[in-house]
Amino acid sequence: MDSAVRFLWEHDFRDLTIGELMGDTPLSRPAFYQYFKDLHGLIEALLSEVGAVMHQTAHPWINGEGEPIAALRESLKGVVQTCVHHGPVFRAVSEAAPLDERLEQTWSEFMGLWDDQVESRIKAQQREGLISKSLPARRIANALNSLDATLLIAEFGRRPQGDPKAVLDTLHHVWVATLYSQPPRKLRTSN
Repeated sequence: MDSAVRFLWEHDFRDLTIGELMGDTPLSRPAFYQYFKDLHGLIEALLSEVGAVMHQTAHPWINGEGEPIAALRESLKGVVQTCVHHGPVFRAVSEAAPLDERLEQTWSEFMGLWDDQVESRIKAQQREGLISKSLPARRIANALNSLDATLLIAEFGRRPQGDPKAVLDTLHHVWVATLYSQPPRKLRTSN
């Protein structure tokens, strides 16, 4: 799996072969098949592993822990850091998805899980009076996640990478402006 990530820093998924992958390891080509059925299985396993890390780092806002805007920043910071380390995996899947039905399904499921979680948090905060009930939760979740994916892949999918702090500041600003642009009573600060 490490060999695949090293390869993806410099190349596209379509250029990856089992021979190329195994040539970068002390293992033989047949050893690959002890772990994966094919290269798609490998990339799906990588995306799943990285997705689990990303979901863990995003839990403060997703789980409603603490003050919403600060929790959102902490969650986005975790997502950005995950992409700094694993950006080529996201780039590989997202770039291959339009031309590969299996990876299209994998990417769609990955993004759908994020949409589900963000939609759920938006609805919970709408019930709490923290986010306007006029916002369509699912569409907003999809729009924010799609924007995040596009920016994170562009900034961290290849080397040289972008500035993590600048990306975090940008994403946080967009999310706060979208979700909390007219702060309800509970978020307003006294002057």
